[in-house]
Amino acid sequence: MNQGIKDKIENLIGRQDLEERELLSHLKQIVYESELQNSVARESKSISDLVSENVNQLKSNSQNNNTIKSGFADFDKMFGGFGLGEFVVIGGRPAMGKTQLLVNLSLNISQTVPVLYFTFDLSELLLTSRFISSLSGIAVNKILQHELTEEQKKILSAKSKEIGKYKIFVNDSCNYSFSAMKAICQKHIQEDGVKVIIVDYIQMMSSNKYRNNRELEISYISRELKNIAKDFNVCVIATSQLSRAVESRGGSRHPQLSDLRDSGAIEQDADKVIFIYRPEYYGFESDEDGNNTEGLTEIILAKNRNGSLGSIKLLRDNNFTNFRSFDTYKNDFSFSQNRLDEITAKNPNLKNFTDNLESETPF
Repeated sequence: MNQGIKDKIENLIGRQDLEERELLSHLKQIVYESELQNSVARESKSISDLVSENVNQLKSNSQNNNTIKSGFADFDKMFGGFGLGEFVVIGGRPAMGKTQLLVNLSLNISQTVPVLYFTFDLSELLLTSRFISSLSGIAVNKILQHELTEEQKKILSAKSKEIGKYKIFVNDSCNYSFSAMKAICQKHIQEDGVKVIIVDYIQMMSSNKYRNNRELEISYISRELKNIAKDFNVCVIATSQLSRAVESRGGSRHPQLSDLRDSGAIEQDADKVIFIYRPEYYGFESDEDGNNTEGLTEIILAKNRNGSLGSIKLLRDNNFTNFRSFDTYKNDFSFSQNRLDEITAKNPNLKNFTDNLESETPF
């Protein structure tokens, strides 16, 4: 054993001021650092080889395996989704819908690639209720309070049979140890093929470093999340609170990069910074053009190292369970054939009208 590592372990064991959990966390960190020191660095590659490799891939029109689609058509079309090796931060004020968006993203992404979800804010039970709510469209408070109708119970029963197609792993046990978190990431990446790691949320995380300086601690956490994305070649998506400066600002109160809470390191480390903005949250019932803002949610890409900036619109349903594409929601109109048959049976004169509806293209 390396003498330096041996001395560190002996010094830790000899300390009487450390609780058992802290001692174990320090020891895990030493082991992780030792593994990094002893790991074999990847060999350097010639730029000509790298260019040839990429050009051949482009010429063959093969699918880009480094891209993760979000499942929201407008976002994927405008920004190309997410990339492997990226550290993505989603910011918003409390109750803006950050966890809801993460749940929706997890369900969308996990149909094609496995997702590992670290929850530091909600327990496994509460988070699972959010997933059930999103899948079923039933308000989460009805699920938690067991206030379900017979019809809703049937819906839940049907949805529970579909859950197998979503490859999502949930963990709520890594509050204090980054070494434990990295070990869990490595395990799921190797054994389950995880390509997306979700963290909810940064300000609820803590470490044994810089415990007396929150800004330095958040900087350390942000840097470690970035390292996980880079070292394991996965996409890390983490939520972050915004400062109260948004509330005191005049106008529409759209968030800015400087609003990211506790540390400028989050803004610096992130490859993409996405803000969630709901006009309803601030009491705006209509936008600048006079359009109704009920359910409207703006997804703002404020920083993007690998593409363009801009925003898209989503709509949030009344039960606060799902975000849906804006155009899809507005055009989502269909007829119930059974109900039409009942109406025409009672009103024969409507038969010609319903026949015309069936023959025409839906609008």
